Amino acid sequence: MTEEFVGTLHDPGAAMSRLLGRLQASNGAGPDEKGRFVLALGSTATSDLVGISAAGASPEMRRLTPRVDAEALVLGRVAGGGELPVSPAGIVSPVVLTRAALQLAGMPVTVVDCGTFSSPVCEFLKAGDQAARCLSTGDAIELAVVRNLFEAGIELGKEWSQQESYLVLGECVPGGTTTALAVLKALGFEADRLVSSSLLKADHRFRSKIVMDGLSNAKESGLLNAREPLSAVAAVGDPMQPFVAGVAISAARRIPVVLAGGSQMLAVWALVRALAESPERWLPAQPIGVITTKWVAFDSGAGSVDLARRLDAPFAAVFPNLSRSRHNGLRAYEQGHVKEGVGAGGAMSVAHLCGGASHDEILQEIDQTYQKMVSARSQPMSCP
Repeated sequence: MTEEFVGTLHDPGAAMSRLLGRLQASNGAGPDEKGRFVLALGSTATSDLVGISAAGASPEMRRLTPRVDAEALVLGRVAGGGELPVSPAGIVSPVVLTRAALQLAGMPVTVVDCGTFSSPVCEFLKAGDQAARCLSTGDAIELAVVRNLFEAGIELGKEWSQQESYLVLGECVPGGTTTALAVLKALGFEADRLVSSSLLKADHRFRSKIVMDGLSNAKESGLLNAREPLSAVAAVGDPMQPFVAGVAISAARRIPVVLAGGSQMLAVWALVRALAESPERWLPAQPIGVITTKWVAFDSGAGSVDLARRLDAPFAAVFPNLSRSRHNGLRAYEQGHVKEGVGAGGAMSVAHLCGGASHDEILQEIDQTYQKMVSARSQPMSCP
């Protein structure tokens, strides 16, 4: 089953094999073998920069994307009757893929606001209330706030690990691939041109300049501390990163954890690894692995598999074929638009492994969900 739809791309210590095996073992195992999907929301003023993110058609819309995606995931619609976020090319948010997959998996969803410009109008937990400043400042978030977000993650991870058999952690952070690159470099990893983008073609030169400006300013002000991994987030990161790292570390003491995403979750993995090597020694006992989509894994303008190898991160991808969809806005994913987000890759993997849904069933559910959430309201532009 795993060879057909979920493929392992890097498997240090067989951690990903163990993680996928645990997920597959939960299929049909009864109510005690259930998991939870957690969507961590975060905002950064970095997303205001034109040419940084496709998670919203304009800077103003990108500030609202976490709120709108959360509402769409939980409610199946945008509160107040608005429309789903689209990329500058008019391609709809991957929340459609995630909602369809989670419906098939029958998995409960918890939304956590880690610090956004606008909280969702649906049920959610509050972990933070500050969006990050642009990372180019080198002073994105106060270190005390980052530590509080990490501790909130630790506490919730402990609580959820006592209730669930596994966790799937997704994110929605416009501009988050740029903060991911910045945190990776702040932690000492060479990641230029390896980090993917929601845009059809990433402007690596522009993104690298923003990151270098941020790191230079952080070093000049003394905000970066090699002995304190969380200082990398404070300098150039976003609110989602410390929270998800805390949840993953804490929960993985008891249960396996899926980091559902691409480059952004690889950066969280790097943060988890750095914290494990810090004096506090936050060492997980159960596997933590990153599961993304094939569109990120094999993005010709990036190098996610190479990055996973450099980080020694367990890494896998799902392989849906949306070229068979009847909707232009979904077929556009096969051309490199959007690629991932809202935990789409991880959600599809659990629909298949834990829910027992076939590739065809997943595609059918995605098409039907798109029809309900998008086409029934207004058709976004087809890709050029």
